[in-house]
Amino acid sequence: MKDSKLLLGLAVGIAVGAAIGYLAATDKKEQILDEINNVVGKVKDSVKSAVNKYKEKSCTCTAEGAEASE
Repeated sequence: MKDSKLLLGLAVGIAVGAAIGYLAATDKKEQILDEINNVVGKVKDSVKSAVNKYKEKSCTCTAEGAEASE
């Protein structure tokens, strides 16, 4: 089990290193970074939206539970 985690970690590290090396050497560096930033922004917005929906649902359930116990 530990060996598989180590190999997975090494593979991820190699992949990240290769991606960084590619970005550093490419002529389209700015375009690629802009695309990455757009994707990261979309993911960030999606996560925030999901968290807000969860909080609203949680607050609603808590308020309903408080009213039911009265």
